[in-house]
Amino acid sequence: MMAKLYDQNGWVNWDYIMQQPESIISVVGARGTGKTYGCMKWLIEHRKSFIYLRRLRSQLDECKRDSGNPFKKLNTDLGTDIRPFPNGGTVAFRKSEKDGDLVAVGVALSVVANVRGVDYSDMEYIIFDEFIASDGERPIKNEFSAFLNFYETVNRNRELEKKQPVKCIMLGNANRIANPYFTGWHCMRRVLNMIRGKQYVWRTDDRTRMIILLIDSPISARKSETV
Repeated sequence: MMAKLYDQNGWVNWDYIMQQPESIISVVGARGTGKTYGCMKWLIEHRKSFIYLRRLRSQLDECKRDSGNPFKKLNTDLGTDIRPFPNGGTVAFRKSEKDGDLVAVGVALSVVANVRGVDYSDMEYIIFDEFIASDGERPIKNEFSAFLNFYETVNRNRELEKKQPVKCIMLGNANRIANPYFTGWHCMRRVLNMIRGKQYVWRTDDRTRMIILLIDSPISARKSETV
């Protein structure tokens, strides 16, 4: 399994992950292992529009600034020019200019938790970046339910219309295994057993959800030798 999770350079293998049938995939690992960067790079290269979800409005507000643009390094490496264009409580990430091609829509869970009737029918993916709160981050009331409501708002009746459900990739740093999502899905014990047994992947029996733990990341091993 380790050979599938990482590419030949040791980064997270997003070609493998995106091919999995599960609709909600949680990827948890150390910082700097290629989670967010690699995931968004895959989506850009495959020309997929997506929702870029953060927990808090303050986090999204930072993304609205050029200095906090989550596409900043990707722009440098890929030669793209994806910029943030704030629009009320959301932000549109577009190529080059305000009416350029839409790459992603940035939203905050704390803002959209109870919003209904918004049309996200053109979005195939949700990237929930840093879904595990860092120490000191404020909680969101009924956070797990808020997330499920948002997913339902985006997914709507796609499956009833014989379409693929929205694929949500949840990216988290391994700083706090106890979080509203693993607790809400009653899989805390499962995750702890995965850590103890060095199990990289777990799937629900109905193949709707998947948890990936980036154990023994080659990049983490190399980073441990740096300052």
